[in-house]
Amino acid sequence: MLAESLKSKFPKKGHKAFLHEKGLKPTKELFPNGGGPQDDLLYGFLCLVYDGVHEVLELEQKMKKLFISTMRQNTITSKDVKEFVRIALVKKFIILNSKNEIVLSKKGKIFVESCYVEIQHESYWMGKFLTEKAVLGLTAFFLIILSISKIIIGIHLNSRGMMNDGFENLTDLIKVAIILVIGINLKKDRLASIIIISMMLFTGITLILSSIETILFPSVIVPTVQGYILVLVSILMNLSLMFLKGLVGKSSGNLALISDSKDSKLNMLISGGVMIGLTFAIFKIYFIDSIIAIIIAIIISKEGIELLIEIIKKKDELDITSIKLFSDTLYSSRLSGYLLGNIKDDHPTRQGLILQFEEGVNLGRIYYCGFADFFYDKLGSEIANIYLEKLLKNNVIKEYDEKLYLTNKGEESLKKLKKLEYNTHERYHNKETSINKRSVIIPLICISFLIILIIFGPPIINAINNWMASI
Repeated sequence: MLAESLKSKFPKKGHKAFLHEKGLKPTKELFPNGGGPQDDLLYGFLCLVYDGVHEVLELEQKMKKLFISTMRQNTITSKDVKEFVRIALVKKFIILNSKNEIVLSKKGKIFVESCYVEIQHESYWMGKFLTEKAVLGLTAFFLIILSISKIIIGIHLNSRGMMNDGFENLTDLIKVAIILVIGINLKKDRLASIIIISMMLFTGITLILSSIETILFPSVIVPTVQGYILVLVSILMNLSLMFLKGLVGKSSGNLALISDSKDSKLNMLISGGVMIGLTFAIFKIYFIDSIIAIIIAIIISKEGIELLIEIIKKKDELDITSIKLFSDTLYSSRLSGYLLGNIKDDHPTRQGLILQFEEGVNLGRIYYCGFADFFYDKLGSEIANIYLEKLLKNNVIKEYDEKLYLTNKGEESLKKLKKLEYNTHERYHNKETSINKRSVIIPLICISFLIILIIFGPPIINAINNWMASI
């Protein structure tokens, strides 16, 4: 098998030397237009051929089961498989033997092995990055930069919202320490989670009180371009941290990290409120950010209280897979599309569909390593059952004579999901392998923009700041 033949030989470090030694090729040479095998379904098709699947019908059955989280194509049809055969023949990755069976050519074998080595290498380092301690370290680094920047600019702008946001970011460093010491080192994950949510609720109450004070005794806010840039950076950073904490929290089963993901959501929404407040401050309206802050604090506090009650009430019976997080979107549309697409084509039984999904995820893990599920071990029958129940409850699918069918609502849902699909193999294999013009034009545009920004940036920023101050 492909995985068995290369996994033991592949050194996790120094993979370039390994590629050269084995006569393999780097991803940049195989995918000159971008992307890589982790985004490519033709690679999965060729992996099956490598592992001894030579009949088109069997290839179709295997490919229909395949599930990879990095793909935007939810289901693979017979038409897709026939297209894979055509592309592979054109590129001379496969040949037809005397029995009309599909077998890999020497070129095809090099392609598959090269892709697998690259995927395994990237997956290894991705696994190192998507760990609890790595995410906590990244969080601490961003918090220190953000908090200092917000406090300094908040004082300069006289924005209470931005200063509060900066001090709140400083207190978040305590939460990082709590997760690391209590949650991970002492293995008191539930206690760490309760402390973090309690601190989040305290922040919400403090924010409400300070915002009420600001409404009663408003102060002049001086909006600047620098302030907008900082708030925008804060939103993007907190959005990224919210996603990463949720993803790693669920994949590792770390409840404290999941709770901290909720706190990053609070920080992101507060920053959004500050940006709206800066905009209204241009027109001398200074209380809007405080009103928005109160609304955000109430909404987040309600969410925190509900989660806290659930943690205390259910104790060891709490199912963390039921906690809704932003990172769930990584699987939700793809998993829903996978289930709907296979129901439409085959009308399987509930048990048959669940087993098929579980086989598809396991197959994805063999060929695509961590890219199949981002190390989410529970992505299997349990999660598929949850999604299936939701689809039945929402009348997207129906069960008749133990078989599953799409309703009219389900047909519409599948059409919407199909619009979001991205035909990966066409993007990466139906283009010329020569260097794309965009790979030259885009860097030139970026360099030109950077030069213009360095030369003309300060006077433009000053002009915009003066304009806002004059309104």
